[in-house]
Parts: sequence; structure tokens; C-alpha cells
Amino acid sequence: MSDARPSRSAAAGPARGQRCLVTGASGFIGGRLAERLVADGHAVRCLVRAGSDTSHLARLGVEIAVGDITKRTSLTEAAQGCSCVFHCAALVSDWATTEEIAATNVHGTRNVLGACVDAAVARVVHFSTTDVYGHPGGAAVGESYVAARFRNWYAQSKLEAEAEVRCAERAGALEAVILRPATVYGPGSTDVVGEIARALCAGHMLLIAEGRAIAGLCYVDNLVDAAVLALASGAAPGQAFNVSDGLPVTWRRFTDDLAHGLGCPRARWSVPYRMASGLGFSLEHGYRALRRLTGLRLAPLLSRQAVQVLGVDQDFSNRKARQILGWTPRVGYAEGLAATLAWLESELHARACS
Repeated sequence: MSDARPSRSAAAGPARGQRCLVTGASGFIGGRLAERLVADGHAVRCLVRAGSDTSHLARLGVEIAVGDITKRTSLTEAAQGCSCVFHCAALVSDWATTEEIAATNVHGTRNVLGACVDAAVARVVHFSTTDVYGHPGGAAVGESYVAARFRNWYAQSKLEAEAEVRCAERAGALEAVILRPATVYGPGSTDVVGEIARALCAGHMLLIAEGRAIAGLCYVDNLVDAAVLALASGAAPGQAFNVSDGLPVTWRRFTDDLAHGLGCPRARWSVPYRMASGLGFSLEHGYRALRRLTGLRLAPLLSRQAVQVLGVDQDFSNRKARQILGWTPRVGYAEGLAATLAWLESELHARACS
């Protein structure tokens, strides 16, 4: 990170019309956030990697900045003139190499922060994850919980990324807010909901421990609401917030509801947690070896991270976000599910016709 710290006046967030930078804007959450910021009247610049699908962003009329958070020099111009930055970009994987994950999630976050400091950005909203708690499985886990150990490098890398954010903040370089979303779903969730829907329709959806674990759902627009509030709140800097709708919906119910809405059979297969964890561990290491030898790019059929998410209660308290940000989950489960199903049906129809 550069030692240069341009002076700037403290701000509680940008006024309507000021420029915001969104990293990871071609992804599910970043794209939805960009859409909301445009609707709110902000000028939006979206950082995307070369070759990314930017068709949705182009329709929004946002400014596109091509760059890579693993390359600091590509970020300097992108951050210039922005009063705030939403850092959504991350590598979500627990079978990539530790070097690859760290390059994006840890060093990439450091690069973004450095570019923000050089550009005198007023506030950064950093998207982390409830995975930083290490999947404790307790009831209403709060922001003060500290993980004893991690079973995958992705979770550890996200906690280290948070440490980078706090380091920059303690140095007086910028204001920062950390959001820790749980299982984010909604239209556009190709990596989570899309994969589940495809597995259900193909008849090979696998549940862990009969799907009894709480899924920790957060509808994407509710997360975006929290991000907008984190940007504007004078009490938010220096804080971390869990963002979860607080629903008791289990994976069994969620997958059953998706299957019913799509007219597919419900998930029939289930594996005990311990067996699934061992299988996930073996598959991760086997796929890593195959990747080194053959260049395999497919993800393993099961990983320890997936086993933890599907097999351990994702019950996180949202009390702090309610009290400090004034946030409430605006979109309820029925409405969120209906919107998700409508998107899935259009996606499956498009695939069938292609």
C-alpha cells in the first residue's frame, strides 16, 4: 500500500450524483448493487476484468473500467474521482491453490485499498462473508465471535482480507465498513441457486444430514439495502455487520420449494455429515492433483466448504445491522423465492432453446 495519504474531509457517504466504484461488478452481487446505485442517482464506475460479460452493465449505462485487483497498477485510474468504493470482487473457492486464493482475496484487497488511499476515496464498503466465523453452528452467532480454526483456505483468506481493511482504517487512510453476508440468493445466483436447480432437475441434488441445517438465506436486494445503508451511516465506519434475513428455512425446505416451483423431483439423496466431510476433503485434494497434472478446470463434485454450508446451521444474528444501520430484510422469503423461480425458469428455458 502506498504511504501517500491525500488529505480529505470526513464524510458520511456520497451525496446523490457522486461517483461510486464497484469491484466485481460483472458478478451476481456486484451487478445487482450497480443497478441499485444507478437507480438511486449515483454515477457508477464498474471495475471488471478483460473478457467479462458486461452486457448487463452496458444496459445500465455505467462507466466500465477494465482492471484486475491482483494488479495494483490497473486500479489507480479506476479509483480516481470516486468518493466511495464497494469491494465485491473475490475468488470463492476452496480447491484452488492457496496462492491463487490469497492473490485475489488478500493481496487483491490490499491493492484496492491502496488505490483508494491514493485517490482520496472517502469510504470503502467491503464485502466479506459469514464464513469468517468458521461455521460454528451455534444459534444467532454475532459479530464478536472469533473462529478457533478454519477447514478451508477461502474462509481464512476472507478473514485476512478483513485485517487488511482494518489496517488501512487504523492508519487513518480511509473509512471502512465490513459486511458479512450469509447465503445470498436471488435472480442471477448462478453459482449457488443455479447449480442447485440444475442438480434438482437432473435428479442428483445431494443434501447433507437430510438437509436439516439452517441455510442462512439472504435475498440479494436485502444485502444491497445493507450496503447502501453502510455507505450513508455515520455510525457504520469501523464496524462489521452480519447480513442475513434471519429465517429458520432449512436446506431441505429451500430445495423442496425450488423443486416444487420448477416441477422437478425433490432431492432424494443425503449423506451423513462426517462421511460428506471426509469425501469432500478427498475430492478437493484429488482435483488439485488432477489440475496440476492435466489442467482440469472443473470444480470438485463436493468440497469441505460445501459440506459445512449445507450441513451446519448458518444462524447469524442480524441484530447489529438492525440497530446501527436501521436495516430490515425488506424482501420476505415468499417474494424472494418467487422472483428467484421466475429467473430460474427463464434461464432453464433459454438453455433448452440454445
